[in-house]
Amino acid sequence: MIIKNNNNRLIEIMRNENIPEEMINDVIDSGYTIVHSLDPFTGTNYEVVGDGMYGNKQFSGHLDIQEFIHYIRGNNTFEKLTQFNEYTVKNYNEIESILSESKRRHYIDKGRLSFRGQTSQYYFQRKIPSPVRANDDGKELSIFPGLYRQSNHNYSFNIKPEEERSFVKFLNELEPNNPRIYLDSNYSYDLMRTEQHYATQTSGLDISFDIETAIFFATHKLNYKSDGKAYHTKVSKGEHQGVIYGFCFRDPSVPKTEFLIKDFDLFKTYNPERILRQDCGLPLIMDNERNIAITDLDFIIRLDADFDYNGKKQPAYMFPNTKEDLFYGKLLELKDKYPNKLPNILEYVGSRV
Repeated sequence: MIIKNNNNRLIEIMRNENIPEEMINDVIDSGYTIVHSLDPFTGTNYEVVGDGMYGNKQFSGHLDIQEFIHYIRGNNTFEKLTQFNEYTVKNYNEIESILSESKRRHYIDKGRLSFRGQTSQYYFQRKIPSPVRANDDGKELSIFPGLYRQSNHNYSFNIKPEEERSFVKFLNELEPNNPRIYLDSNYSYDLMRTEQHYATQTSGLDISFDIETAIFFATHKLNYKSDGKAYHTKVSKGEHQGVIYGFCFRDPSVPKTEFLIKDFDLFKTYNPERILRQDCGLPLIMDNERNIAITDLDFIIRLDADFDYNGKKQPAYMFPNTKEDLFYGKLLELKDKYPNKLPNILEYVGSRV
């Protein structure tokens, strides 16, 4: 069991070890705390240092206290974790070959393999990086939900993420045929799902169960015209820097049967078509496990600069217009009426029909 925000106990331990106050502040700022763990075999309760990036994942999130004290004194005795399985591909056939490996074929058949595509790979840095995850430059691979991202040079847990819910005030208009909409919204994931895909970043991690969706986001950049309207352009051959992450989530698992968004229990009048076309899943990532997704990475596929594949999914399909996506049409209508209350809804070029 994890006891959250048990910083005082860690501060006490470090002071007893005569760690300088500045170093103590850096440790807390970097997201470390004390976690109480229970040995399932002996029933013994014991303390470890918990890393707020990796939650309850034993080899990433739980660190021996004395080894951690040695580490912050400059003597890292922790063993680095195994490197990720990484591949570089030039075309779709090479991606298909990676996914055809027997273990991954099994994961796909069981609905356990999910994907995420990005046009580049990102890292973050902390004052006290992970002794088992950081590279030689002290940086750690970043796969954060949008809510937890920061642009600071050093990532800080002293900056508290604040999740917005811009759609709450407009539920009666987004679903006019449900007089219980506000009550029902308390028991539905639809609000977070639509907020994530149409407006504001949440604590959910965008993944897809379709490799073509991941390829799209690894090969298309979001751009803006001078009037603020958005559009996607494909990265030119010779300029690709995209990555595709393959996940096999464990403890808890994220199976397709439970996490693929196929319908909506809250928004029925105006169907959020965009979410369906992107074959999305949105597992919730907690505050004390912000970067936990990397612990379940099965592979990283890097696109060669000359990657060549047109892809089955194009921008007009992935981000359908207001005729095809009635929920999006309603959002743009509301944004016209209340521009200051819905500032994060992007209007895409040619979306109004």
